[in-house]
Amino acid sequence: MKILLVDDHPETRKEMAALIDAEKDLRVVAEAASGEEGAAKAGELKPDLVVMDILLPGINGIEATKTILANDPAIKILVLSNHSGHIFVQALLKAGAMGYVRKANAFEELVPAIRSVAAGRQYLGKGIDD
Repeated sequence: MKILLVDDHPETRKEMAALIDAEKDLRVVAEAASGEEGAAKAGELKPDLVVMDILLPGINGIEATKTILANDPAIKILVLSNHSGHIFVQALLKAGAMGYVRKANAFEELVPAIRSVAAGRQYLGKGIDD
């Protein structure tokens, strides 16, 4: 499974890439530091899944999600963010994201969330106000 990471923090991308790449069937094909860069790379690389932060330079994760899905509705979006309030969760789900994981829980939940979303099932991690 090809995965694109979109997060403005290089250390977060590095940690998440290591976690994902440790799985034999998952591979990070690219990283992006902004919403625009993420949308452009998604259009170019056609990943199976995008792991998306919310607060990004330029367009935010909500707008980037809308742009990615408008161009390719087959791409799955999983949100990975520190922000887990009702407003953020609802906005991302409405934009088309299928999963939401708090960064604080990433080491235990990211891979199961990726697998769930890739299979077409919604995933709301621990501490998500739905």
